[in-house]
Amino acid sequence: MIDVKELLAINEFRKLDDAAMVDMAEHARIQSFNPQDRLVAEQLADYSAYLLEGELDVQSTGGIQSLVSAGTERAQSPVFLTATPGHYARCLSAGRVLLVENNALQKYGLNHDRFKTDINYADFETLLGNTSLALFDEITTLFKSKSITLPSLPEIALYINAALEKEDVSIKKLAKVIQMDPVIAARVVQVANSPLYGDTHSDSIQSALTRIGIDGVRTIVMGVVLRDLFMPDTQPVIEAMTKFYAHSIRIGVLCYALAKKLSGLNPDQAFMAGILHDIGVVPILVVADRYPQIAEKQHNLNAVLGHLKSYIGGMVLQQWDFDEKFIEVAKNAYNWERKVEQADYCDLVQVALMHSHLVGGEKIPGPPLAALPAFKRLGLDKLNPIENVQTLKELSSRINDLIRVICR
Repeated sequence: MIDVKELLAINEFRKLDDAAMVDMAEHARIQSFNPQDRLVAEQLADYSAYLLEGELDVQSTGGIQSLVSAGTERAQSPVFLTATPGHYARCLSAGRVLLVENNALQKYGLNHDRFKTDINYADFETLLGNTSLALFDEITTLFKSKSITLPSLPEIALYINAALEKEDVSIKKLAKVIQMDPVIAARVVQVANSPLYGDTHSDSIQSALTRIGIDGVRTIVMGVVLRDLFMPDTQPVIEAMTKFYAHSIRIGVLCYALAKKLSGLNPDQAFMAGILHDIGVVPILVVADRYPQIAEKQHNLNAVLGHLKSYIGGMVLQQWDFDEKFIEVAKNAYNWERKVEQADYCDLVQVALMHSHLVGGEKIPGPPLAALPAFKRLGLDKLNPIENVQTLKELSSRINDLIRVICR
């Protein structure tokens, strides 16, 4: 039995009553380690290990590496989130770990074996098989514990975003900032001259900015940044990334067109919501590119993306400090029965998703449009802004133009 005080270093144990704490202490032990020692996950399969002192370099299968330091948020979760063979931690300094029997954790509802989602694991195991299910499980827990370093926005994108946040920013000043990145500058002019913004022609950054507006510029910057954020090596992942870009722009344009017909929703912010709704796909593909069992089997990759992208998407936008309305879109774009009092951008994205197949995209599984709560909240059951095939054909042409401009 260890000293009960040792358990107090881990936040979740503090919620236990005195009797439970004593019981937990009886099923725990402390293990010390020296620099260069190794902790092997498979050898600790019956325990959950919490870092109390020191620093560990945790190595996972697939080349994923993370640093765990005592006293940090990461140290509040077990060092090893699964007992998958190949996981180990190299000790960078002397320290101690708290080892708690998994049976004791499970007894008090603290079992870390698996990130609890609404996934039916029996069905999922049938779909993926035991090996890929273990990898799916590992990817999920790595993201949940923040062991994966999510992609960061490039410095130029952060700089442009900072300039856009200033209420007094002038078109002239903004043009100077954007010209720092020739690729983004070229895309701004190209998009300004696309059918989305009318028939007139812009031949300078300033005139393009005048046509597009502040929020429009932000959307273009994000579109270009997403395209360059990650360059995969595995062919199915390359195809998935290309599909992600095209799908995101398609939904963005649909949201833009819908918002122009409605009051209370900004078309450019609607465009941004559409582009960002599947942002969780990017970091998942970053990890999947390292796992042949997932990356090289399309149905496995689709299954992992389908079950994780909304959760991961919310994490990404929170890390990037995006407004809550966009985080809501990433988290709930495919939650058809979500209950909110007022129509919002997530509703707009859901309706756009239901129209995707009509403008060259895939058919998204979901309820009939007339039965979609978002459709009614937006008042589209009365308004019907996309009212005939000709309108959709014109919109499809605009979408293809934008995909060529931003994704090439």
